[in-house]
Amino acid sequence: MYASLADILERIDASTLIALTDDTGSGALDESAAARSIADAQAVIDSYCAGVYKVPFSEPVTARVRQCTVDLAAYNLYSRRAHVDTPETIVRNQQQVLDHLLRVSKGFGSMGLPPDGGAGSESHGALVSGNERIFTRKKMRNL
Repeated sequence: MYASLADILERIDASTLIALTDDTGSGALDESAAARSIADAQAVIDSYCAGVYKVPFSEPVTARVRQCTVDLAAYNLYSRRAHVDTPETIVRNQQQVLDHLLRVSKGFGSMGLPPDGGAGSESHGALVSGNERIFTRKKMRNL
């Protein structure tokens, strides 16, 4: 995973996280709900980055990948509760991440990784092949 529950707890305090994940009213943190939110965030990141990078990213991920994952997962957690007002910072962070991912998908942004998962300077241009030229400059010189 690109982020952990501990990463989420750095963004959302424990009591709020319990309220966002506790579907049964037990008063306990539902780690599987948090993990689903993280997995959904990871899927969004992978979908945007697939044309530029080899996904899923290998671990350890960069700080930028982790930050994007946490921002999207936090938004996903608040989205589970329609009656809870999502803090403006969570909404703004989510929109900024999506804008950044769109730039990444178009080749104008970076996730802090080499393109195509480290493939280096591999060319993605066209490979053209054909028969050898019949009329070269050298052959045509004396005509």
